[in-house]
Amino acid sequence: MIRNLKLLISYDGSDFKGWQFQPNVRTVQGDIETQIIKLFNDQRINLIGSGRTDSGVHAEEQVASIKLKTDWKLDNIKNALNANLKDDVYIKKILIVDQNFHARFSAKERSYKYYVSNQYRPNSRFYVWHTKKKLNLNILNQCSDLIKKNNDFTNFCKSKSEVKNKICNIFQSHWECKDEILIYSVKANRFLHHMVRFLVGTMIEVSRGRMLINDFEQMLNNQNTDYEPLCAPAKGLFLYKIGY
Repeated sequence: MIRNLKLLISYDGSDFKGWQFQPNVRTVQGDIETQIIKLFNDQRINLIGSGRTDSGVHAEEQVASIKLKTDWKLDNIKNALNANLKDDVYIKKILIVDQNFHARFSAKERSYKYYVSNQYRPNSRFYVWHTKKKLNLNILNQCSDLIKKNNDFTNFCKSKSEVKNKICNIFQSHWECKDEILIYSVKANRFLHHMVRFLVGTMIEVSRGRMLINDFEQMLNNQNTDYEPLCAPAKGLFLYKIGY
């Protein structure tokens, strides 16, 4: 019996070179596929992620799909994988889904959260971007409101990106403060390479007073400006949820 399985995965990206398999380096896809191969070594293993996360980026709930010929109970597969995976990656749940389900192409929306604080805490140094200057939440939300009005993010992706279509539909964009940590939440149908990190880094620059909101708006509108977007570090970014 060939089943199409949907895996919900959480991981600490600190020691990974991203999600996607790469030879000779540790990746999340590589770690999980290695353990699946040990369980089902007579099958071709192709674990499909909802999208790539970069080196150092974390995931609260990444989604992957894989087709396997098996009659194992789902909890037994999950427990066997978790027993052999390292402590920084965990299979939260495995579900049987329709044969047409595809972790990447079936996704309708993706959500990320980014964490920033000017209060240094050693236990959060791998998960929060610590800034020295106190940030203005009101200014950050003025910037995030502008993002919701835009859909062309040409200026906010990695310069070497080969993706021609830079249009992303933003469904949610806002900042909030919890326990002295500023959290940026953003949801869209798709994201470009480094897009969230560029948006966060540049909003932080506005909050620091290093550029004006009008400059940020000009960048969003692809108008000429003397400024370049700032890429926030990977460690504060979490893939939060995938919607189908």
